[in-house]
Amino acid sequence: MSNRTPRVLHVLDQLSPTSGVASVVMNCITGITTIEQDIAIYGKCDPNMKKTIESCGGKVYNLPDVTSSFGRHFRKAFIKVLQEQQYTTIHGHLLNSAFIYLRAAKQLGVPHRIIHAHSSVSSDGFAKRIRNNILAFGVPFWANEYIAVSETAAKNIFGNMLNKVPNISIIHNGIDSLRFCFNPDIRKEARQELGLSEEVLCIGHVGRFAGLKNHAFLLDVFNELQKKKNCVLVLVGDGPLEDSIKEKSRTMGLIEHVKFLGKRNAVERLYQAFDIFMLPSLSEGLVLAAIEAQCAGLSCLVSENVPKTVACGNNIYFLPLGNVALWADTALEMPKQPRLDGSSSVNAARLNSEAMCDKIQNIYHSTIKKS
Repeated sequence: MSNRTPRVLHVLDQLSPTSGVASVVMNCITGITTIEQDIAIYGKCDPNMKKTIESCGGKVYNLPDVTSSFGRHFRKAFIKVLQEQQYTTIHGHLLNSAFIYLRAAKQLGVPHRIIHAHSSVSSDGFAKRIRNNILAFGVPFWANEYIAVSETAAKNIFGNMLNKVPNISIIHNGIDSLRFCFNPDIRKEARQELGLSEEVLCIGHVGRFAGLKNHAFLLDVFNELQKKKNCVLVLVGDGPLEDSIKEKSRTMGLIEHVKFLGKRNAVERLYQAFDIFMLPSLSEGLVLAAIEAQCAGLSCLVSENVPKTVACGNNIYFLPLGNVALWADTALEMPKQPRLDGSSSVNAARLNSEAMCDKIQNIYHSTIKKS
């Protein structure tokens, strides 16, 4: 066994409260206390998240943009980090740049190199998907441990590598169930903050403004609901398609009934204010937002493209896309169900952060023993 002090370096694009990948990493940082963990990012860095990591004894390395100069500056800075700190494990959460950081880690002798698939597709756009699949072609040569959030993600992301990949660990993403449990007092406060009376039906969505989240269809469903019920649509998150979705809501005459809240740190308060959670995604790995919503006792309408693994109870419905009327009619029936706390269901389904951290911690320790 190596004499190295066990230390893990997570590699991801950004630290943002609305990033599902960042949430998973933060749960690892706070939930796995037996191993020291650091983070390397090249995008946005939320100061509160950084402070939490540092309070747990971790470091945050802000590296140059991986897309600049074909990744040369990123690679140079990343190698410097590896030379300064002797890591036993690199935990990569980015597939399209793995050819830079995992290859560098292998060349510098980092014994354990994990690649973690958080989504069932490698990118939103077709062209980028082709590019990313090409960039990821050499992953089996650089990684020696593989994690996927679902069977679908494992098949779709690692499918063309299966003959080269010895084993893939399926580890479902998990949430802090105490943080998202239903609280009627917070619900009242949150609705007052949003200016919503109890008579208003609040449709909520938490997710990045990107093609796969299918905001355009969500607006079509909301437009149908507007004809039958006094309702408001609350959208939490940011992303490249935010302006186009705002423009579509104006064109449809819905802008006064749609609240664009941007990124929010305390998203758990917003779940309390919602009456229904909708997720009409075109594709998903294992989306945390659907689990968080169920934990908050929300009735959930999600597309059939969302893995059934996210179901924690009987208040989630999987619907086909395309039929706007079906989504609207189903939504109108759902609020009639009583609002109950769903944290026990999340825990029973082992979709909490404790279960996730236990599995990831076991991988960390098993790889260290192999050193």
